[in-house]
Amino acid sequence: MSRFYVSPDSVKDRKIYVEKEESHHIIDVMRLRKGDSVTVFDGTGKEYDGELSSIKNGRVIIEVWKVKMVDRKHLVNISLAQSIPKKDAMDLIVQKATELGVNEIFPIESERTVIKFSDDGKRHKIERWNKIAVESSKQCGRTELPKIKDIISFGTLLDFMAKYDLTIMPCLSEKTVSLKSALKKISKPSKILVIIGPEGDFSKEEINKASEKGAILVSLGNLILKCDTAAIDTIAILNYEYGL
Repeated sequence: MSRFYVSPDSVKDRKIYVEKEESHHIIDVMRLRKGDSVTVFDGTGKEYDGELSSIKNGRVIIEVWKVKMVDRKHLVNISLAQSIPKKDAMDLIVQKATELGVNEIFPIESERTVIKFSDDGKRHKIERWNKIAVESSKQCGRTELPKIKDIISFGTLLDFMAKYDLTIMPCLSEKTVSLKSALKKISKPSKILVIIGPEGDFSKEEINKASEKGAILVSLGNLILKCDTAAIDTIAILNYEYGL
């Protein structure tokens, strides 16, 4: 059965009034027709089974048969703070972090972040990353969307660290310990923050500030990973370690 996303505001009584963009996907891309069965989720944990009851003027209305709350959340919430990389690498990071169950994503500007955005540029990027998160959630079966936060500075991110039980920061500092050994010494946390640097890593000053705030500096092995690989690798290891 095909699976689509709608905003919670689109659901009214036993009908779903699908937005224009997703209606286009249903009609013109998936080639579904009136009477076809679909599954829809609204990003808050609810899934709806139903059928296309109306297709008119490029808009789809779905008649709902069944509503269910689907809890696919992980026992440990992982947040990713990613220094924005060059080109479109952030798109891949958002996609894979969504598939791996990350709860929220903080795009950050650090000292060595190459790309700097205007206010309009930031808004457009957040919109793009939200769309990628939606598409990834549709594909992987998530019922709750990850929260894509506004772009913030590295210093602002450090002010948020107190909300987390554990902060992991892979970097190239001489003060790092292996991620494996670090996790052995920690009882199971409920909220984890992973901080990933840009091309060229974080500056020494940033690493020292994060360490002073309580971040555990870790190594991901003998090879130097690209920032997108480092993000995916770290999240996957945490998923394995905590049986997510």
